[in-house]
Amino acid sequence: MKSPWVDLIEALAPLVWEERCQEAQQTASRHQTTPWYFLNINHPVIKQLYMQYLKHSLNGTPLTSPPGDLDRVRFELSLLHPAVLRRLAERYRKAGKL
Repeated sequence: MKSPWVDLIEALAPLVWEERCQEAQQTASRHQTTPWYFLNINHPVIKQLYMQYLKHSLNGTPLTSPPGDLDRVRFELSLLHPAVLRRLAERYRKAGKL
């Protein structure tokens, strides 16, 4: 059964990724690094959840290896509470991106 949040995650993922890319460009010009992801994939619990996600992505099918950056963003968004997803969506709506 498809989660009611899948469509919102699919809409948010490219926006979050675009924002991360822009931030990385800005910090690179100052010789700083920016964290690309919300979560540490090497944490034992997160790694277990990620491995499950690779087998059954948002649409229920396995992801091909290696997964892309957008797949990683979708995974991270899928772990967020629906209230956080709504707040992200509202932020992007106010910016005219969603």
